[in-house]
Amino acid sequence: MSGAAPEGPVLSVDHLSVVSRDSKKKILNDISLDFPPRSLTAVVGPSGCGKTTFVRTLNRMTELTHSLRVSGAVRYLGQDIYQSNVNPVLVRRRIGMVFQRPTVFPMSVFENAAFGLRILHESDAEIDRAVTEALVRAGLWDEVKTDLNGSALALSGGQQQRLCIARALAVKPRVLLLDEPTSALDPAATQRIEQTMLRLKEDVVLVLVTHNVSQAARVSDRVAFLHSGRLVEVGSTADMLERPKDPLTEQFITGRFG
Repeated sequence: MSGAAPEGPVLSVDHLSVVSRDSKKKILNDISLDFPPRSLTAVVGPSGCGKTTFVRTLNRMTELTHSLRVSGAVRYLGQDIYQSNVNPVLVRRRIGMVFQRPTVFPMSVFENAAFGLRILHESDAEIDRAVTEALVRAGLWDEVKTDLNGSALALSGGQQQRLCIARALAVKPRVLLLDEPTSALDPAATQRIEQTMLRLKEDVVLVLVTHNVSQAARVSDRVAFLHSGRLVEVGSTADMLERPKDPLTEQFITGRFG
């Protein structure tokens, strides 16, 4: 997959649908959406609307759930990532993902951050450099630099989540998907993650799934509202939160959603 700088969107979705093979239920219905450079798009909507399924389609994580069938196109720098000749491992290197709960491994802080680099067989010098840079970018370096060989399991929940972000950043993705990354964290840890997101969006395209409208207001440039698997509307954060066009969006934003 090319890493060249795009003239258009870094990531784009064209008529994307996801259907359950078992129930035949359509989980996502004909979604088209672009993700431009230097942007943070918040994907919001009620529980069960398809937010997590949507974000998992963006780096082929849905393939790990064999009961789902994906149609339409997801393009990274213009190339459809679902083409048969595209390696899904390379897709997930370019389009990283951070999950709702921190998934640290029972090893050192350093080795957690270096995990993807080890798989890629990078040199020790490159791993040292990339891990340091990733920890700095994730806003964790100052807190762990004196104990990189300490267990990652000893870190707080918020630190573990920033370590997961560092692990994703270490392999230099162009896109980072964040699936409710602060839902299990306290307000102070949430604030640190949000500050990290604001820094990262200058050079990484961020797609944030969140149920928290206030969080979307604090960190995002754009908001996409999903309902029943359908993209109801998308626009700048200010327009979506202050002047939504669709009544469903207004009901959700104002907390009057039934």
